[in-house]
Amino acid sequence: DFVARNEEFKTFVNDLALQVAAGKPSYVKREEIPASLIEKERSIYEGQAKEMGKPPAAWPKIIEGKLEKFFQESCLIEQSFVKDPAVTIKDLLALKIAKIGENMNIRRFTRYQLGEA
Repeated sequence: DFVARNEEFKTFVNDLALQVAAGKPSYVKREEIPASLIEKERSIYEGQAKEMGKPPAAWPKIIEGKLEKFFQESCLIEQSFVKDPAVTIKDLLALKIAKIGENMNIRRFTRYQLGEA
């Protein structure tokens, strides 16, 4: 359709490809991350919080902060844009939707790396 021929859209898609290659996300958004993986990460962060020597009252905040960082690294939509780290991919998507005038969604991506199965 017409959007796919739009130069702004082509640039955006190219930028997304760069982001996937550089940012190495595993998921599009946090809702796609299996609960078992989140719990595994949470238990790792609990152990780290205990080893830090911080009071137990501070542990939940430390754990949540580390989980947020995990989401930002693992989810494409939450990553900082490689060309402008002040902007997230979610913000960039909203900007492009407004500029192009078409509703767009990032549903999936595939990332290939040499040497990986």
